[in-house]
Amino acid sequence: MRAATQLAMILSLVPAPAWSAQPYEGFWASTKKDCRDQDSANRMSIEGGNRLYWYETRCRASEITADGKLGWTMKLACEGEGERFRSTPRVAIAADGRLVMDNGPVGQARRQTYVRCEIGKKR
Repeated sequence: MRAATQLAMILSLVPAPAWSAQPYEGFWASTKKDCRDQDSANRMSIEGGNRLYWYETRCRASEITADGKLGWTMKLACEGEGERFRSTPRVAIAADGRLVMDNGPVGQARRQTYVRCEIGKKR
């Protein structure tokens, strides 16, 4: 066998490294009260590093670029309320642990601030 073929076979047997969760992943809401309300329009989740979900909107990031120590810019393709649209927000974790989203795809304000929700596991 050729060396390149042997190397390819060996690499195919090595498991891929597990990607660690990003600091911005998880459940977020405008207030702790909204964290407890599963039907709140003020809740969001970020899963898998590139999927963002709100009450009636979902987005997928095609590009995520570091912008500072705990900041990222994203190019989002979104769907919500029968519409498809794009957004380019900046997401950052503030010193107090809040998630700050500038130019986000939902909400009336140009800046939304979220607290992290501690969601218990179902038994």
